[in-house]
Amino acid sequence: MPIRRDSKSIALLAVFTAMIVALEAVSIPFLTDIYVVGNFTIDWTGIVIFIIFLGLGTTFSLISVAVMWISIAYRSIAGATFKGVAEILTLIGLIAAQHISRRLGLDRTRQLILFIVLGCLFRAVGMLFANVILLPFFYGMTIELAIAGSWVYLPWNIVQAIINVVGGWTLYNLIPDELIMQAGFGEKYQKDSVGDTDLIPEEDGTTIDTTRD
Repeated sequence: MPIRRDSKSIALLAVFTAMIVALEAVSIPFLTDIYVVGNFTIDWTGIVIFIIFLGLGTTFSLISVAVMWISIAYRSIAGATFKGVAEILTLIGLIAAQHISRRLGLDRTRQLILFIVLGCLFRAVGMLFANVILLPFFYGMTIELAIAGSWVYLPWNIVQAIINVVGGWTLYNLIPDELIMQAGFGEKYQKDSVGDTDLIPEEDGTTIDTTRD
């Protein structure tokens, strides 16, 4: 999906990033953050990021990660760094899954499975190595202890990735197609599936065929 610069897309990004700020600016145990082991928490921010990825594209989802990082960093640079790296790694997996699914023409079920598999794989394996660097840097752990901690966090990174993908996919697909079109959300706003004609909705509800001179 190309970078979107229309006012509807920017307004939608503002709404969703406001949700991210609300979820991350203040940590509320068992509501916005569920502590599972050590400093690792399960939260819901990744669901919103995945919805942005599906509806507004890669660039806007990266912007949402930056907003998330700022929302956490003012109270914990370490927490923001761990969370930021984890969400970026998950996004890399999702980008790869989206590219593969488009090339292979996968149906929705197989696409969801691919999102889950690659999202979990990139986040879990990436954080396995990232934690070995970040844990000694922020908490002064020895390399041996950091490696052990990375393996302890591994299954929880998988759980978080599954929550992000399944939660975001479910909520995104609950949005009616008519509302998606009116709000300018998702790929259907950018391209009509009939023929090779690209249709860009105008404010008055009409469309412009961008393939014509």
